[in-house]
Amino acid sequence: MTAGSPASPSPGFADRLAGFDDHWRSIEPELKRIEAGRWYSLIGGGVLCALSLPAFVLGIFAVEWLFEPSEGSDGGRIAGALLAAGTFAVGGYVARAPSRRAGLLIKERVARFLGFSYLEDADDFPFDSFEAADLLPSHTAKTLRDHLQGEVSGVPIVMCDAELTERRGSGKSSRTVTVFRGPLVISAFPKRSVGRTIVVPDGGSIGNFFGGLGQKAGERVRLESPEFERAFEVYSSDQVEARYLLTPTTMERLLDFRQRFDGKVRLAFTGRDLLIAIDDRRDWFPDPGLFQKLTDPALVREQAEEIARIAEIVETLKLNLETRA
Repeated sequence: MTAGSPASPSPGFADRLAGFDDHWRSIEPELKRIEAGRWYSLIGGGVLCALSLPAFVLGIFAVEWLFEPSEGSDGGRIAGALLAAGTFAVGGYVARAPSRRAGLLIKERVARFLGFSYLEDADDFPFDSFEAADLLPSHTAKTLRDHLQGEVSGVPIVMCDAELTERRGSGKSSRTVTVFRGPLVISAFPKRSVGRTIVVPDGGSIGNFFGGLGQKAGERVRLESPEFERAFEVYSSDQVEARYLLTPTTMERLLDFRQRFDGKVRLAFTGRDLLIAIDDRRDWFPDPGLFQKLTDPALVREQAEEIARIAEIVETLKLNLETRA
């Protein structure tokens, strides 16, 4: 398995996807209609993008003709650049419109087949819970999309795809850096917590010191599993409660979970909720590629397997079972 690629579906996935081929046939006619108009959009969008250079020149001449700017003024070039950027942006939107429509259709129908509700917009996702738990890195901007909600084995689960960025540096040397990319998941946990306990990848004492985790999340909790200690660091506002939550069985399941999901896994126990952030630096539910055939059954199947992976979170951690040992 290559880095960043999804893990192979578990047996639970196979059961969950049973009958999907029949469901695919109900989507195919609508995808064919979108596919039929795709090349018109690609050509129209391409023409608009090609016109961005003439639009730049037109903007310069229009400003100079209308306003007669003084010598050395940048007004014409700014207007030309804005007109060119706008023309290129509209061209890109037109070219990608069929892929976006097909992607939205596939995700809505596949999510419904698997028992989830789906919204492209994730503005209502409770992102504040993750910030309150100090589970995410420092960031200056966020993009949330692909909001899914439903139940797996009787366990309520909510998730979205998130990208967090941070502006670093100043002036011409400033740049935007992606600090988190992956799913955010909220699920019920069998045991209730009063305080807050977080589990983060082991970054070494220096790495976690500079990350401020010891100050933000409480005291470091030492656990009896050497393997777990090598993989994770635990911080909690209540040492006794942290050990109550992280039983040997739970630690074993978290290690299994870490192996199944590529990327850095962070978790927080708060109240009855288990918050999970998986920084695997990929889009879990991407739209089809610009030149990808929209009626390819493999395209729909891939989306189904990605959405079905949500179930693996519950199945791997066995969140529907009470953990006593």
